[in-house]
Amino acid sequence: MTLIHVASLVSVITLSLFKDVSDREVRKNIEALRQKIWFQLYWNDDQSRQLIETDGQLQKVIGCMNRDKLSKDRYEAWQRKKLVTLLEKKLEESSL
Repeated sequence: MTLIHVASLVSVITLSLFKDVSDREVRKNIEALRQKIWFQLYWNDDQSRQLIETDGQLQKVIGCMNRDKLSKDRYEAWQRKKLVTLLEKKLEESSL
């Protein structure tokens, strides 16, 4: 795991400790993310989708996203990196 991945995970964990998100926010953000091709690849995979729907850390990352800023490339890339890094880690853990 690279230093960037570690830093990304630390920021995700830190953020998740300080902000509570509602199920409504998570659902709304998932609907917005489903418009993105990169997210569709994970959403259409049963194992990834199950994790997205049930894992608290993943839901907090999704719920904390600003839907209005997802249309901005840099913000989307930043959020994508955080989400994908955590999701890939969770997928790896579940396959062990």
